[in-house]
Amino acid sequence: FIPPIAHPLDLRYNAFPESLSLRQRIYRMSFHILLIENNSLESQASLQPCLTEEGYQVNKVHTPQEVAAGLQVDWPDAVVYFSFPGAPGLDTFRQPMDTIGLQLPWLVVDPDGAQPLPNDRLVTGLTTTDPEKIAKTLQTILKRQKQRFIRLPGLILDCRDHLLLRDGQPFSLTPKEFKLLHLLIQNADQVTSRREIMRQVWDTDYLGDTRTLDVHIRWLRKKLEENPSRPRRLITVRGVGYHFVSHPDE
Repeated sequence: FIPPIAHPLDLRYNAFPESLSLRQRIYRMSFHILLIENNSLESQASLQPCLTEEGYQVNKVHTPQEVAAGLQVDWPDAVVYFSFPGAPGLDTFRQPMDTIGLQLPWLVVDPDGAQPLPNDRLVTGLTTTDPEKIAKTLQTILKRQKQRFIRLPGLILDCRDHLLLRDGQPFSLTPKEFKLLHLLIQNADQVTSRREIMRQVWDTDYLGDTRTLDVHIRWLRKKLEENPSRPRRLITVRGVGYHFVSHPDE
């Protein structure tokens, strides 16, 4: 597991309680939560205000279909499932993630204890809706997720499971593809030389034959670019190396 680079966070998009320090705000904002709960709940019964108050970015859904649609836009750091009568089983909600190989921690809030929990280290159960207990449990869960994802416009890189989401399409990366892409993102918006790439990814200073690098760049472009023959993210700087563009639409 190679930890991702720190990426800038825009605090304008979240409203935080004044009691949170700036460090807490930045830390919390880096986490995205997928909340599954009954869409007919009154606001005072919903868990969304509790999670938002803690400073997390929350996407609320109700059905497995909405879960699948949400995964085309964002990969959350954790899932909070507020069990409700008549809801599909937990496995049904997990199916869209299993399909793309995305393993995420779940917090199942089930006051009635009616939802059977699998013997799975990724699933944590709570039988209370107490906001403080939910917040503390979620903080513990999210420690394992710290800096797992790099999020860029139209692009999410999973640095643990070597998965890539580009404009709603998931891709798996080989170890070398991941290592190469991670290096390029570390040096985003500047040129990374072929020599540096060969040294960091292939552990060699030999530049006599870099066809392997060329092949991996071509493979990455198929996953990164809408039109690989006209790249907008991964640009060749002839005679020097490659330039990864973090915000291609700007």
